[in-house]
Order: sequence, then C-alpha cells, then structure tokens
Amino acid sequence: MEQNQSRMSAGRGLPAGTLTFLFTDIEGSTKLQTELGTDRYQDVLETHTRILRDAFKDGGFEVRVEGDALFVVFPVAAKAVRATAAAQRALTAATFPHGATVRVRMGMHTGEGRPATADAGADYVGIDVNRAARVAAAGHGGQVLLTEATATLARPELGDGVSFRDLGEFQLKDLANPEHLYQLVISGCAADFPPLRTLDRTATFLPAQPSTFIGRAREIAEGQRLLEKARLVTLTGPGGTGKTRLSLRIAEESAHDFSDGTFWVPLAPISDPELVPSTIAHSLGVQVSGSELPLPRLLDHIKGKRMLLVLDNFEQILPAAPVVGQLLGSSPALKVIASSRAPLRIAGEQEFPVPPLDVPDPQHLPTLEVLAQSDAVRLFVERAGAVRPDFRVTPENASAVAEICSRLDGLPLAIELAAARVKVLTPQAMLPKLREGLDMLASTARDLPERQRTLRGAIAWSWDLLNPVECKLFSRLAVFVAGGSLPQIEAICGPAKELGGDVLDALSSLVEHSLVRQSEIDGEPRFRMLVTIRDYALERLDESDEGDLIRQRHARTYLAFAEEARPHVQESDQRRWLDLLELEHDNLRAALESSINDGRAEDACRLVFGLWRFWQVRGHLAEGGRWCERLLALPTNAVPPLVLMRALEASAGIAYWRGDIATSTDGYAKAAEIAEAHGDDAVQANAEYNLSFVYGIPGSDLPRALDLLRSAREKWARVGDRAGVARAAWGLATFLQFGRRGQVDPARLEEARGAVQEALSFHRTGANRFDLAWSLHLAGMINLKLSDFAGAAAAFRESAQIFTEDNDLSGLVIIASDCAELAFEQGQLERQATLVGFAQAQSERAGTGLLAEISKQDRRALPKDIATEFRPAFERGRAMATAAGIAYALDDSAVRA
Repeated sequence: MEQNQSRMSAGRGLPAGTLTFLFTDIEGSTKLQTELGTDRYQDVLETHTRILRDAFKDGGFEVRVEGDALFVVFPVAAKAVRATAAAQRALTAATFPHGATVRVRMGMHTGEGRPATADAGADYVGIDVNRAARVAAAGHGGQVLLTEATATLARPELGDGVSFRDLGEFQLKDLANPEHLYQLVISGCAADFPPLRTLDRTATFLPAQPSTFIGRAREIAEGQRLLEKARLVTLTGPGGTGKTRLSLRIAEESAHDFSDGTFWVPLAPISDPELVPSTIAHSLGVQVSGSELPLPRLLDHIKGKRMLLVLDNFEQILPAAPVVGQLLGSSPALKVIASSRAPLRIAGEQEFPVPPLDVPDPQHLPTLEVLAQSDAVRLFVERAGAVRPDFRVTPENASAVAEICSRLDGLPLAIELAAARVKVLTPQAMLPKLREGLDMLASTARDLPERQRTLRGAIAWSWDLLNPVECKLFSRLAVFVAGGSLPQIEAICGPAKELGGDVLDALSSLVEHSLVRQSEIDGEPRFRMLVTIRDYALERLDESDEGDLIRQRHARTYLAFAEEARPHVQESDQRRWLDLLELEHDNLRAALESSINDGRAEDACRLVFGLWRFWQVRGHLAEGGRWCERLLALPTNAVPPLVLMRALEASAGIAYWRGDIATSTDGYAKAAEIAEAHGDDAVQANAEYNLSFVYGIPGSDLPRALDLLRSAREKWARVGDRAGVARAAWGLATFLQFGRRGQVDPARLEEARGAVQEALSFHRTGANRFDLAWSLHLAGMINLKLSDFAGAAAAFRESAQIFTEDNDLSGLVIIASDCAELAFEQGQLERQATLVGFAQAQSERAGTGLLAEISKQDRRALPKDIATEFRPAFERGRAMATAAGIAYALDDSAVRA
C-alpha cells in the first residue's frame, strides 16, 4: 500500500514520498462574495472550511488555505477518496448562513510528493502537484475528479456508497499529454454535471506562453466575473502591467463557455485603424474579399456564433473602436476581451484597470517563507532562476529583493527586466543602480503617469547597463515591426564596423538582457521586442542622428527582399516564398509607409510591383489597392519610366483581379504607352498581353484583344522568349474558347486546343507553377467543350492540386467554377448548384471578382441563375469549408456518372 512509501520531510513537517494531492475551491466564490458582502461571506467561508477540515482530518495533512481554496495531502489514496465523499455529503446536508448555496469542486492526483526547501518559499515542488490542481480546475461545483493513478490505488478500499465513473481522456491546460479522468459517484449527492472545463472541449486559438504565469488569482476571478456580466471587458493600464498575459489567462479560464472558439488577435503590429477588420479576419481564418470591404465579410462570419475574441494592444488604433461595437452588434453571443492603455469608450464596455502585483513592504519585512509567497517576489525569483538556477531569497538579499519589487511598483515587465540582471548583479548591487535610473528619469518626464515613469525607469536602467554597441543596436532594432530575421537585422543594423562590434554578439546580449525576445520559425531564429520596449527604443532612435538613415535602410532592405521574392511566387518554391512574405508583411507595410511618407516614389513603385502577386494570391487585394492609390497620388516625374510602368501594371493587375475593369483598363493603357515609348520588344509584348485581358475577359472588344495577343506573341518570338510565347498562346486559347458547349465554332475550338497544348508543353518543362496550373484549368475547359468530360476532370484535378499546395485562393475559385460547369454539362443540376454556391463563397473570400466578368463570355452560371428548387444545394455549397468543397468538386464518382 502507498502509505508505506511516504515519510515526513526533515524540518518541514510535510509528508513526502507517494502522496495523493487534493485541491478544493468554491465554485463562483467571487460572485457569492459580491452578493453577500465581506462580513456575511466570511460567515459562509468559516462554515465551509470547518466542514472540510472535519472531513479531511482522518489521514489528511492540510498544506495551505488560500481564501476559499484548500490544499491537502493524503499518504493513502483510499482515505483521500473516502474523505472527499464525506465532505461532499456534509456540504450537501449543511445549512449555510444567510441562505447561501455553496458548491465545492474537488480534484486529486497521486504521485511523488517532494516538499520544497525553506529557502524556496514553497510547499511542494513537482509536476504532480500541478497535475492535481489542473484536475480540480476542470470540474464543477459538487463534483469530485481524480486521475487514473488515484483510482487504481483507491479502488480496493472505496467503501460503501461510492463508485467511479470513467469519463475518458481530457487535455488539461499546461499538461503535454491527455489525462484519463474519473468522477467519484457519491450516494446522496449529485452525479450529473456539465462537460468538463478542458481544452479539448472547446476550440481555443490562444498562443502558447514561453514562461509560467505567476499569481493574479484574484484578478483572473474578477475578470471572469466581469465577462459574465459584460460583453466587452477592456483591461487597461500602462505598458508592462501584464495586460496581455492576464487577458490570455482570463480567456483560457472562460473558453469552455464559447462553443465556436476563443481567438487571439494581435494588434500591436498595425497602426492603421483601417486594417483592424482584416487583421481580425486573418486571426479567425476568414479570407477577406478583394471585391468587398473586410468588415461586412467579418460581420457575416461571426453572425450567430458563440465566440470570444481577445484583442491585444488596441491603444494605437483607438479610432477603430466602433468596429468592435459593430462586431458585438452582429452577434449577441459574441464577447470581447481587449487590452489597451486607454478604454475604447464604446457602449457596453466594462473597464478593468489592471493593478500591479502585490508587493511586500521593505520597511516591515515578513518571514522569508511569507515573503516568498508575494506575487511580485515569486515572479522575481522565477525569472531570476531562469538565468541563474541557484538563485534563492536569503536573509542577505531579502530586503533588496523586496525594495526592488516595491520600487518597480509590482509591474511584471519591470520586474522581469530587473530579475534578468541577477546573472551578473546581486540584488544588493542592483538596487543602487535601479534607484539612480528611476530618479533621473522621473525628473525629466513628469508629464507621464507615475507607473509609466517607473517602467520607463526600469527600461532606461537596463539601457544604461548596455555597452555602446548594444545601445546602438537596441535603438536601431526599433525600426522592425513585429520582429525580424537575422539577415535583415544584420543588413539594417550593421555592418560591424559601423556598429562598433559584431551584430550577432550584441543581439545575443540583448536577448540575455530580456530586451529582445527570440523565437524560432521553420527552424530559423526570429527576434522581436515587446511593444513597450520597442516604444522606448524608438525614442532612443529618434533622439539619435540616424533615425532617417535607419528607416531608409529598413525600407530598402525590405524592398530588396520583395524584389527577390517576386519571381519565386510563381515558381516551384512558391509556397515557401508566399509564407515568408506573409511573415514579413508588417515590415513590408512599414517600408511602404516610410517610402510614401518620405516621397521616395521610385522605392514605393518598386515595392508595389514586387508585392502585388503576393497580395493577389493571398487575399490582400483591398489593402494592395489602397497602397497603389497612395503611391500614384505622389509626384512621379522623377521616377524612371519603366519603373513607373511596372507600378501601373501592379495597380491595374490588382484592379483586374478585383473585377474593376475600368480602373484596370486605365492602368494597363498608361503602362502600354510607356512601354511603346521606352521599352524593347519584350517590354512592349508584356504590356500588350496585359492590355488584351481588359478587352477580352469582359468581351468588350474581342478582336482587339486577339490582335494585341498576336502582336505580343510575335514580339516575344522575335526575342526568343519561350515563356512569353507560351503565355500569349494561353491568352489566345482563353479568348478563342469562350462560349458554352455546342455554341463555339469548332474551328475556333481546335485552334484554342492547339494554342493551350503549346502553352502546356512549355509550362510542364518549366518552374512556373502559376502558369502551369492556369494552363491546366484552360485545357480542362476546352476538353469540356469538346465533350471529353474525363479529360476535363483530369485537368481540373491536376490544376487544383497545384492551387491547393500553394494556397492560391484565386485559383481555387476558378476550379470550383469549372467543376460546376462540368456538372451542368453532365445534367447534374443539384451538384452544379452546390458548386456554384461553393465557388461564390470562395470568390468572396479570395477577392477575385472575375467570375461575373467571365460568365458574360462563357455563359457560366451565377447565383442568380440557380433555380428555386436547388437553392438548398446552393446554400450547402456556400457553407462548405475549402478542403471539403474542393474534394466534392473533384469527386470521381460524379464524373463517371
């Protein structure tokens, strides 16, 4: 039996060895205390604690009591189980003061009990204690949960009126593997409860945290209480108060109430309020249409959903607060947790000022054990231990640690920064430097709130401890938005001769100082600053004489990156480069912003041309259109003609894919004029090719479109550009095959088939996946019109595979529409309606805007063409997820039928 494996720890009076750890707490205690008031709640709490202590006295060792929560250990698992049964029966039979209803949840796990040392300031250490706490947190009031380890040991000696109910495996917060849980079924007590509060019972899309969360139990409970009453809870406070981490913990604890998911939306990288709807949509996985504003699409997506959004760092885009109001108005079950340095000031908002961590009084120090339980000291010790594992609070450093936490006002970021210095400074040596830095900063920044001055003092003090090389790199790193990779950092912040030392060495030092955070993406290191630290670094950069230089260098480095990426977004490594552009999108936005604001029109032109295919493929067409409008409003007289031509081509291309043919025609026509005046045959051929589509796709002047393509083909052939010839052949085939099956001149169809085979033969030998996929789409449509349905389906399938692998949203739209046409030609009208619905939904998400134009020439069915009897099928298609819809579109059995 397990009691033979336990023993008492020397000097602590706590059992050690194999133990059963039991945690209890009152469900809804904060709400109950608010309703009763402090004095009457204390009466209830005393009755509750007396009942539990009486039940646990046989074999239990009380470790600690925190408010309404008890932590008790049992050397014998069966005694722990019988004690919880006795406790629940007594609680059920009890009459509590003031008519209060008290429900207590309990959870236990059996494992290795290792009492902590006195210097550690804790009671037990080890994952088994945490496991027991997580088990208890998953339950409901009146429920007793236990792990398989406890159930196995206790089963032979359960006693009468008690049994186990096997609940299965559950994923508990902060635990790597699922836990097999049982419920204790107690005669005379409730046996049925709601689903457990576990991560796998609700969809949670919250970021994993790199370090443990310390304290804040009271604030978490208060945040949950406020979220029960209000639909928008805004956590406010200056930078460094821990708003982000607290909002995530409140969301984690509340996630079980939101069946449609809990989502984190990081807003720190953006400064343009117009980008808020698209940023939220991106976090929710909603593809924003290029032919519509992001907000209506987002409102439609969340309508009727029971969802929790965590909007992080809202302060720099406060003009977008009405967007949050519109989101809340669109779905009565939606709730929002926002973190911001200022409230949003919209109807229904519940502000929650985040207090600092509790700090000890340096003038009246408690015992070391009590001192170590202070949240601020616990955080300091935890973070100091990360850089110096042997760090402890001792009689020698206790006073200094307490004063450091007190002087930093309990602000988590400031404490973490100070704790990181324990690697080289004792708390006693650190304190004078901290005092000096704070006093100096407070005397020069009296217009700031006290707590912000304190935080700035902590950061300024860390800055003062850096050497000149590290200081220069720190300020230069501020130019990065949402972080940067090492090659870009070296290019912008170096070279070593200019910086005064090696970039990587100085960067490593900043990481050690906790001024820069390091992560890993696809095996490559990435470095970023917290928002508040970046704000401070930006001030240092602006105070220097190199701010303009570094911003220009940043813009031109990311210009070079965009130009390097451009040819790859249509080649065999397309997916990798598109993902890299997505990762660096915030830096690319910053590069565009500084180029436009500084009037560097040539740089902005080159950036837009480098990025426009990325914007098209990944559904950023509306944003790309806005950048083009701003760019083309600049004076462009000094821009080299061919550079301006490419910017016009980008602007026209974006308009074309959005279905704005008028704007596209104007841009392509101006580009063609410049090509005619300044370009060679290859440049002119490309301009003619582009211009042909604004006449051919809508059918406004098909003869002119064909003439432009034939001219382009001839010029490309003259300069030996086989890829260009293949593109012209593809364009010719596109225009020649327009029309419904049976209505196209057979001679034109044969000419189209010859042209597309010419394009395909080249594209299969090259690396341009974009052109290959679109040639396969076209070959499939021509096969369809020649009644070769199997050949059409095979081409569509191969094309869809490429579009899917590269996440080409525009391409998937056309394949869905193609398959709808195939279904129609086979007489499968219900299937056609489903696919038209799916294609329409995908078109709205991807922003192609072209299906309506193509339908004019190809007689494709649009939503308005679906008969009433097939509207349910159409709606089913609209509701399909992308992967499911494509699988349905390519179903072999339907083609064979």
